[in-house]
Amino acid sequence: MKRLLLLSMMFRVALWGAATDRFYIEDFSISPGETRTVSILLDNEAEYTAFQCDVCLPEGLTASNFALTNRKASNHTFSTSVLGEGSAYRLLSYSLNLKPYSGNSGALVTFDITAGEDFVESATIRLRNVEFTTTAGAEIPFSNEQCTVTYVAASKKGDVNNDGKVTISDVTALIDYLLGGDESQINLGNADVNDSQGITIADVTALIDLLLSNGA
Repeated sequence: MKRLLLLSMMFRVALWGAATDRFYIEDFSISPGETRTVSILLDNEAEYTAFQCDVCLPEGLTASNFALTNRKASNHTFSTSVLGEGSAYRLLSYSLNLKPYSGNSGALVTFDITAGEDFVESATIRLRNVEFTTTAGAEIPFSNEQCTVTYVAASKKGDVNNDGKVTISDVTALIDYLLGGDESQINLGNADVNDSQGITIADVTALIDLLLSNGA
């Protein structure tokens, strides 16, 4: 009877922890052609020794280099597999001697996200089928989560008027700005053609050289 009561109390503690525990990715932004490292965060009251999760990606994004962070114990194993047509990844991790992940917040998994040239609008990454195992052996399902991936147009040096290409119109826009135009009408980063951390007549010369060399 005492053993059953103890197991019941441990299970209740696990359920209480799971009510507040989360496994999630924070919102981020990315440009076509860019690769950035993303974290899957675990905020936990209960102690967990294992988990599984499906990471579902939208069209235009691919993932690679999944890894556990230093919150793992020395004998935690970790594996990933591609599901379906490659738009989802299954993550599995467990400890052979039931050691828990350390800490109560922060990144548990990191991976690289690459945006292809076909990534042209904001989208959503979803975490599905999330389940953690407590040190007491209870299997705890977590709520599904999702994060917003905001599309940011890739920077292109010389594209002063921000129309996606570099032409003589950008020279005109840059000269207009230098003569006292409104900076809200140009892309300031793209207008700094010579990377001098300022916009001057030298950028006009650099832009003309870029056009003449077909470097645009």
